[in-house]
Amino acid sequence: MPIHLAQRLDPAHRRELPYPHFVVPQALPHDLFARLVAEFPDDERVWRAQPAGDNRRFSLSACDALADPRISLAWRETVLAHVGQDFLDAVLRALAGDIRATYPDLETRIGRPLEQWRAGVRRRDTFDACEVLLDAQLCINTPVRAASSSVRGPHVDKPNKLFAGLWYLRPPEDTDTVGGELLIYRWRYGRTRFDGAELEPCDVEVVSTVPYAGNTLVLFLNSLDALHGVTPRQPTPRTRWFLNLVGEVKVPLFDLKARQRPLRALRHAWMRVRDRLAGRRTDAGQRWD
Repeated sequence: MPIHLAQRLDPAHRRELPYPHFVVPQALPHDLFARLVAEFPDDERVWRAQPAGDNRRFSLSACDALADPRISLAWRETVLAHVGQDFLDAVLRALAGDIRATYPDLETRIGRPLEQWRAGVRRRDTFDACEVLLDAQLCINTPVRAASSSVRGPHVDKPNKLFAGLWYLRPPEDTDTVGGELLIYRWRYGRTRFDGAELEPCDVEVVSTVPYAGNTLVLFLNSLDALHGVTPRQPTPRTRWFLNLVGEVKVPLFDLKARQRPLRALRHAWMRVRDRLAGRRTDAGQRWD
């Protein structure tokens, strides 16, 4: 059986609050982690001729990485292990109780019991032959050139995303990066309305922080309560590296459109102006996925 991160999703690494999630230190064997860090693709290969900008997010999807001979064999094997049936089965075993408690009608909507869900590769396969499309994206946040900035504030993931995972690939020589940590939030006053998938900082409060530490995995079931964001990074010439794990289903898990704030476009424009006046910069990178 290939080595994959879901093999470490055991109860010892589970946290219940503010929503069930796993935080796994030393998630893969040290030798494998060190090799993958050493062979991580050049930043230019991930952003692929687009403007690098300042603290922008870029992703190389599994289907692209698997087809690119310039990506090292170790990385292609690792990506393949995280878009396969063994990985999906292990994630579903770890999240089965949460899936059924949070979405009791999901198996009926999908048309199969959870134990029979089949894995496919996102952007290559379709839901005609599988129930969950997986991705394992090699991701970067580009260096912070000007003022301190967060690549993304409080938000939830897309409604058709069943689960999400982040595996941090901070190299040992990166001893000076400040920020870039994952924030786990809860609602401050109960569920409120969104701007797209984003929330105002005043709507949430921090429950815990997961450091940007090499070989650390975070994985959670997506829901309206799975609020998270990233702390600002201070100016740095270093790139932030991580593997983004995605499992999508064919039906939305919740209705985000019905929870939008009124006058969204006007509010969005005002927030951008406000952030610029305050010296904050919001990400203008590629589409979030």
